[in-house]
Amino acid sequence: MLLSPDTARVIIGLEMATDTDYSHRSAVQKLGVRPDDRVEVVGDVGPGLRRDVKDVTGRGLVRSGPLDGAIVLVESLDEAEDVLDRYRARLRDTGYLWLITRKRGHDSYVNQMLLVPGAKRRGLIDNKTCSIDDERSGIRFVVPRALRKKANGDEVPARLTAAPEPARR
Repeated sequence: MLLSPDTARVIIGLEMATDTDYSHRSAVQKLGVRPDDRVEVVGDVGPGLRRDVKDVTGRGLVRSGPLDGAIVLVESLDEAEDVLDRYRARLRDTGYLWLITRKRGHDSYVNQMLLVPGAKRRGLIDNKTCSIDDERSGIRFVVPRALRKKANGDEVPARLTAAPEPARR
């Protein structure tokens, strides 16, 4: 049986993620903000985002203490380094730090890929990007599962969180 190229790509999993349409989702949905999250929002993150975060969380924004999430506008690499330092210590192991940047063409544009090395030095990895609006986009940083603590505060052994290595023959 011969398959069309489109059918073959779908069957073997080569369908590109760029075909996914997220236009029906609001910015706060794309950011993954959940009810009862402790979230701090800093900077010009776009019209209505603060209000939407408060609506979803069912609480006001926080300004101190541990965080489930932070959404912070950065307009330079130096500012991003400072934000990573300030928020890493407050971020819960299961939390997220969204660095919001201006899009290409804006005077304050920051290439988001240049933010990744600084985050890695602080034990964070990037795992999602999204468009916030016509002027801004974001990149999410999280603590890798292998570095998270168990509920009782003990470190999770890497051997329990890492994928098993394939058997060698």
